[in-house]
Amino acid sequence: MNSDKQLNKYTNKWIVMLLTTIVIASVFYLYKAVKVKNIGEIQFSQNINDFNTNIALYLETIKANTYYDFLFIIAYSILFYLAYRVFQSSMRIPISKLGVIFCLVPGLFDVFENIILLSFLNNTDSLGLFNTFWLMVRAKWTFVIPFFIINVTILVYYILKLINSLVK
Repeated sequence: MNSDKQLNKYTNKWIVMLLTTIVIASVFYLYKAVKVKNIGEIQFSQNINDFNTNIALYLETIKANTYYDFLFIIAYSILFYLAYRVFQSSMRIPISKLGVIFCLVPGLFDVFENIILLSFLNNTDSLGLFNTFWLMVRAKWTFVIPFFIINVTILVYYILKLINSLVK
């Protein structure tokens, strides 16, 4: 019974944080001051020349986008933690310090990525900064993808549960 209360508590918090994260993320697409149309091309540039070409199009906007991204990092890190707690509560397994740390890893890589990007914008010929940025982006996405899948799975589960309750 206590596990059900805990699951409901974390599910409700997860829903609120999911909606909050979606609102924060939508600003990247709706607000011109932080909208960078080629952010994927920037993050996944294969070499320093491609990177410099991609950032040249939106140099000032990239700075605003990167500063705003720190808010998004906080939001999705909390969302990932809450997704972990929903999973942990639903499986009735004890909370793990390693699990909590794992929730924060994507955000930490993203913070490092942003700091490097901001430094790189002032020194666009540094191959070392580019290589570190390249590594941070890929490390971040390596950890984001599983959490994305977990969050989509939780969302689908609760949508199906809602539909099932409406059909009864």
